[in-house]
Amino acid sequence: MSIHYPKTIENLIQQFSKLPGVGRKTAERYVFHIMKQSPGQIKLLAKDLNNIFDGFKICQKCSAFSEKEICPICSDDKRQENLICIIANFQDMSSIENTKQYNGKYFILNGLVNTIENIGPEKLNIKKLVKHINELIKKNGKIEMILALSPTIEGETTSLYLKRILKSPKIKISKLAQGLSTGMSLEYVDETTLSNALKYRNELK
Repeated sequence: MSIHYPKTIENLIQQFSKLPGVGRKTAERYVFHIMKQSPGQIKLLAKDLNNIFDGFKICQKCSAFSEKEICPICSDDKRQENLICIIANFQDMSSIENTKQYNGKYFILNGLVNTIENIGPEKLNIKKLVKHINELIKKNGKIEMILALSPTIEGETTSLYLKRILKSPKIKISKLAQGLSTGMSLEYVDETTLSNALKYRNELK
């Protein structure tokens, strides 16, 4: 005889099951772990989840999560403004910052081109990127743009698209060096490998 959970528990299991890499069994463990916590801890978790979208802004320049209109990295005058690293998401920014080898600025696309999931360039922050790049060129003359996208079909497709629409004698376009495992998301690459990929990046002609 199969066990049927109360609706409130089942609903929570279903919600956890929607998370990346979380199956039903793992979702059940999460739910029952939460249920073992004190009412105060559960209320605090619920409060933090409920307030998540009120606790941050999107940086007007690079689209990173920030507590202010302009994030700390974009506001930092000590970082190279003529060097911009194009990444898919905020987690990739964290991965690159952890290498302590990069002193430029960033721009987050908020995803990658994915024809299977019907995600075209128009659904990414590409219009905002083009505007931002043009502003940087006006201010700095020439810039370098590093395409730090995952070595996946989606990452390669996005890189080719950006190279095509942003090709200019005023933009040096480079790409992370070989060494990253094909198909691996950037956030899972170890710091040493990612650091070397940045250091020995290749210019795209």
